[in-house]
Formats: sequence, C-alpha cells, structure tokens
Amino acid sequence: MTDQGENSTDPGESKQQRWIAEVQDALDRTGDALRTAWDATRESRMGALESAKQAAQELGEVIDQGIAAAKERWAAADQGDESETPSGAEPSSEEPAVSEAEPTPTSGDVTITPVETDTTDQP
Repeated sequence: MTDQGENSTDPGESKQQRWIAEVQDALDRTGDALRTAWDATRESRMGALESAKQAAQELGEVIDQGIAAAKERWAAADQGDESETPSGAEPSSEEPAVSEAEPTPTSGDVTITPVETDTTDQP
C-alpha cells in the first residue's frame, strides 16, 4: 500500500493503526474458521471416542475372562497335584521336569513360567 492511493475516512488514522485493525480482523476470521471446523468435527470426534471406550471395555472383559480361565486351570492343576501326592509326602523325583528345550519367554520385567497341564481329562 502506498500513501498516494489511500482514502482514509479518518485523516488522523495512521498506517500502523490500520495495519493493527487488519491484523485483528484476520485473527478474528481465523478464530471463527477454526471454531467452525472444530464444531463441524464434533460428531466424528464423539463417535471415535465412543468406539474407543467400547473397545477398551471389551478388552477389559476379555482380559477378565482370560484371568478367570487361568485361575480355573491353576486350581485344577493344584487339585490334581494334591490328589497324586499323599498328604505330608514330598512329590516324587520321578515327575517329569520342564524340558530344557522349552525356553521361558520373557517380556520386559515380566517372566512367564510354563505351567504343566493335566492331559488325562482331554480326549
């Protein structure tokens, strides 16, 4: 912009004041556009949030089922061990040990120990 072609409604208004007003108008339009875009995506954001909450709930249920199944297997294995060993007697040294060929997988600070299963109940 040049001073030659400018027609100011207020002769005392300086270039700086006009520039500040233009910047403020641009910022206001930008804020309005962002607000409109944010409001327009509200439904999709809410839908995504609801889907994530449902997936997390289903994951929790599946984890609970896995824990319950593991507890049942451990309880059955403990009962099987108790019925095979006479009360007060030590387990025999003839029981099969966990094979050295089966490494115990580890993940971070969690150690996974294999559990022997009772195969007599399976067909």
